[in-house]
Amino acid sequence: MFSTNLEQTQICFDDATITGDEITEILAFLQSDELNNPSGSSELLEPVDERKRRRTMSNRESAKRSRLKKKRRVENLTEEVNRLKIKNQGLNYQLTNTLSCGNVISRDNNQLKNESIFLEIRLLELYRLLVAIQSPISTRLNYIAKLGF
Repeated sequence: MFSTNLEQTQICFDDATITGDEITEILAFLQSDELNNPSGSSELLEPVDERKRRRTMSNRESAKRSRLKKKRRVENLTEEVNRLKIKNQGLNYQLTNTLSCGNVISRDNNQLKNESIFLEIRLLELYRLLVAIQSPISTRLNYIAKLGF
């Protein structure tokens, strides 16, 4: 139907140049389409429909992957929340125990301070008694004599 002797021919459309080989390929493509689909009206629609169908399938697959990715992310975050809740409970338990032990230690410390003060007073009294006992009798007698007994 078309001549294939176009190899030397070049057709210029503004800035685009089509070589003879390209024209031959285009003509061969058109001839094969005419043989496969003689109606001619739907030959341009089928590739568009096919592209639209592929695009729709691709979009569905992408949406499915996106939903699965989001679902995995939510599951991972839920697991992390549960793990952190358990860790928080453990830390609260440790804090409660530590505060309880701290209160016991503080109470014991106050009791020991009071006992220390009591023992210091008692030690001072004993020291004064010891000094009085060890003082020379002559000093005591002189003291009594001064009083006029």
